Amino acid sequence: MDKKQELMNAAVHLFSIKGFHQTSVQEIAHAVDISKGAFYKHYDSKESLLVSILHRYHDETIKGFNHLEISPDLSPKEAFARKLAFELESILGDRDFFIMVFKDMPTDGNEQLTTLMQEMRSSSSRYHKDMLLEAFGSGIRPFLDDLTIVAEGILKEYMLTIIVENRQLSIERLSHFIASSIEAITMQLHSMDAVITGDDEDVISIDSLVAAIEIKIKLHSKNTSEMLGSLELLHRELQEENPREFLVDALTDYLRQEKQIEKEVLLLKNHR
Repeated sequence: MDKKQELMNAAVHLFSIKGFHQTSVQEIAHAVDISKGAFYKHYDSKESLLVSILHRYHDETIKGFNHLEISPDLSPKEAFARKLAFELESILGDRDFFIMVFKDMPTDGNEQLTTLMQEMRSSSSRYHKDMLLEAFGSGIRPFLDDLTIVAEGILKEYMLTIIVENRQLSIERLSHFIASSIEAITMQLHSMDAVITGDDEDVISIDSLVAAIEIKIKLHSKNTSEMLGSLELLHRELQEENPREFLVDALTDYLRQEKQIEKEVLLLKNHR
C-alpha cells in the first residue's frame, strides 16, 4: 500500500473518532510514521486529503454497483431487495467512513468539497431512481422524486441505527422489509397526490442533467473549458424550437469522449 492510501485510511479512522476539525495534520502523519512536513509532499492540506477520500469512496461505490450481478430468476421486487442489501453491506464495510460523514463534514466555504458532495448525492439519487423504476415500473414516475426521498430517508435512518447505535440487524431481513414497505406505498399511489410535482418537468429535468454534467466535468475532465463550452452550446441548442440535429450530434459525440459523463449526455440528447 502506498503512502497516500495509508494517509487516507488513517485519516478516515481519526476523523470518525475525533471529527475533521479536531484532527490535526500532525496526528494523521504520526499515524503512518511520517513527519508533518512529509505529509505535505502527498497532500496540499487536510481538505485536499478529504477530497481524495471522498473521490476514492465514490469511485469504489460506482464500480461496485456496476459489477453487481442480479440473477434473472429474481422478481423485480427481489432484485430491488438484493440491491438494497448490497448497498447496506457496502456501508457496513465502510463503517468509519460513514461515521466520519455523519460526524463532521467541513463543506461550508469549501467549493470543491461542496461540489463533490453534491455530485455524490446526485449520483446516489439517480441510482435509487433507476432501482425504483426497474422494481415497480414506469407507472410510479409521477411519484419518483417522492419515493426516492422516502427510500433514502429509510436507508439513512437504518444506517444511523446500525452504525451510530451499533445495532446488530439482519441485512437480508432489513432489505426485504424496506422493499416491501416501498411496494406497499406504490400500491396506494392511485389514491395519493405527489408532493414534488412535475410542473415544468422538461425544463427542470434538462437543467438538472446539465448541472450534474457540469459538476462531473469540473471534477474529472482535463479539458474543462472546452467541455463546459460544448455543454453550454448543447444546452442552448436543445432549448430551441427546432434544434439543429447535426450540431446536437456533433456536440454530443464530443462530450461523450469523457466517459464519466457519457450516460448523462445521452439522457440530455434524448430528452426532447
